[in-house]
Amino acid sequence: MENIPYTPDPQQNKEMTVFLAGLLENVEERMTDEAIQKIGELIMEDEKRTSILNLPRVQQMNFCYKALKVFALGRDVKITRKENEPFHSMGSVTAEGETILFDNTEWFARIAEFASNTDIYPLSADRVRITFTFHGLTRPIE
Repeated sequence: MENIPYTPDPQQNKEMTVFLAGLLENVEERMTDEAIQKIGELIMEDEKRTSILNLPRVQQMNFCYKALKVFALGRDVKITRKENEPFHSMGSVTAEGETILFDNTEWFARIAEFASNTDIYPLSADRVRITFTFHGLTRPIE
């Protein structure tokens, strides 16, 4: 049997690449939609469960709120606290203003380490927002 060299057809390769890309895109979309649906179902299951306050976690969030009141300096700074939003086990503390300054970075780090997530981003009208999100404010009763 003799070896016949294979020379790929560029047009055929292009068509196969387009076909595979479309196939993968459909699979990724379906998997993403299914994953989002499953995550939504799991969240709703958690929301329906009876739960109690996780007092140490709530105290950490309250500490964050009070510390920001003292250490978040700047122009037109407003500190807000939200509990049980967007889910009953979550809450957040937000500092918003034209400028937000921390003259003691150690306290900023201490506040941020209690939070589950810290976001800093610009807003319109030359404002900035820092949000400290807290997960686990409640615990389900097992």
